[in-house]
Amino acid sequence: MTPPLRVLVADDEPLARSGVAALLRQDPDLTVVGECGDGASAVEAIGRLRPDLVLLDVQMPELDGFEVLQRLEPGELPAIIFVTAYDKFAVEAFEVHALDYLVKPFDDARFAEAIGRAKKAIRGARAGEGAERLSGLLEQLAGGAPGGRWLGRIVVKTGGRVVLVRTEDIDWIEAADYCVKLHVEGKVHVLRESLQALEQRLDPARFFRIHRSGIVNLDRVTELQPFFKGEHIVVLQDGSKLKLSRGRRRELETRLAQAL
Repeated sequence: MTPPLRVLVADDEPLARSGVAALLRQDPDLTVVGECGDGASAVEAIGRLRPDLVLLDVQMPELDGFEVLQRLEPGELPAIIFVTAYDKFAVEAFEVHALDYLVKPFDDARFAEAIGRAKKAIRGARAGEGAERLSGLLEQLAGGAPGGRWLGRIVVKTGGRVVLVRTEDIDWIEAADYCVKLHVEGKVHVLRESLQALEQRLDPARFFRIHRSGIVNLDRVTELQPFFKGEHIVVLQDGSKLKLSRGRRRELETRLAQAL
């Protein structure tokens, strides 16, 4: 007989947590080994209980779901089903890394589907694939460029939520004190990182620093306009007009020509 899979539930909403645990206990293939109401408790419980599967709420006090994973050693990473209330855009990004995801509120059928998929993955050949997905998420959250690649997504925490921004969707990036502002299709996302640090992780074939406080997506540049005493303005597709440092004009022209 195959022993039941050990499952941990981490959710800061008591009713949601107890409801999920009750559903899990109906499955003879699963054993609920613990319940956690915050991120710090989840980190401790995962290290102590070594569950096979964790149903992990993304938004929790003290540490959110992403920070929980960042605190774990690679050997401690269990299979993960994200539980989230986020929009479809964010869910598509989570799907790349998790075995599955559940969007609140979910019904019993969707829950059973996610659990069934997790059981097959954990006990089958896809278990290693799940570990690789989580490792990819951790590298992304740590700000690295997995496998030598440049950032494909940027994780932005705002108002208790987590938004994943695709770098290809960024129009331009603006320095703002100790943060940067990502201008994305008419929206602005604030990221707690310096412009210089972020620049080092962006693909130089796509992004160019036009002055000390601004980086543009070369795909969004439509025109260079003369301005004042040899200076120029960079015009973007959304109509933004940004000042270009005089010493950077020739390099920008060369980069734009290479991008054609």
